[in-house]
Amino acid sequence: METMIRMARRLSTRATLMVNRVNTTRPRLSRCVICLGPDQGGGLCHACLLDLPATGPCCRRCALPLSIEERGASLCRQCERTDPPQDRSRIPWRYECPVDRMIQNYKYHGTRAQGAALARNWLRAAGMPEPRPLALIPAPMDPERLRERGFSQTAELADWLGRSTGIPVLPGRLQRHGGYRAQASLSRSERRRNLREVFFVAGSAPLPEHVALIEDVVTTGATAEAMGHCLRRAGVQRLEVWALARTP
Repeated sequence: METMIRMARRLSTRATLMVNRVNTTRPRLSRCVICLGPDQGGGLCHACLLDLPATGPCCRRCALPLSIEERGASLCRQCERTDPPQDRSRIPWRYECPVDRMIQNYKYHGTRAQGAALARNWLRAAGMPEPRPLALIPAPMDPERLRERGFSQTAELADWLGRSTGIPVLPGRLQRHGGYRAQASLSRSERRRNLREVFFVAGSAPLPEHVALIEDVVTTGATAEAMGHCLRRAGVQRLEVWALARTP
């Protein structure tokens, strides 16, 4: 029995490696990154795409699910009270299984095929925005974290979304200082305090009036708000937040 379990694990690992390699290098011959069946050209088969947890009725500005009392409104009560910097959030999926595992595998284990599958199906799930932003700006990573990981997931997501939408990407315009505490273990109020003066806009060229900020996951919204305020101060008139998933 133990021998069979070890064999199954080896086969599962080999299958995952095969899917990751094929989906990133030979997309015409790729397979669904979830079920290993034939995909529809974006790394996911039709059935698995439909099974991804959609955000459903949500706030226009922060993408949090609307309560029963808020249904029919475009904004949640929190956004009405706090007035976040973004005009719109486009986040098609909830951060739940299997989306959460796909994003974790992509960020922490380098399984790019799973991140690419979500990015390449983002437009199909979220719809083409009108009017379109004039540029996509990836959320910056902490310099030390970037050196450890070896790649920026938001820069790659922006590149994939830029190819899907035809919108140019402005890498490196939004930057962050290093040496701040990681956000994952902090509460919303702690995140807001931790993010004061973290972000800055690099370069002297003016930013476009309408931009979309690219994130992988929006959790409390504190990081997106801090980046949004920074972009607003730099002259952005209309701001959207585009992400793969939202924590309910």
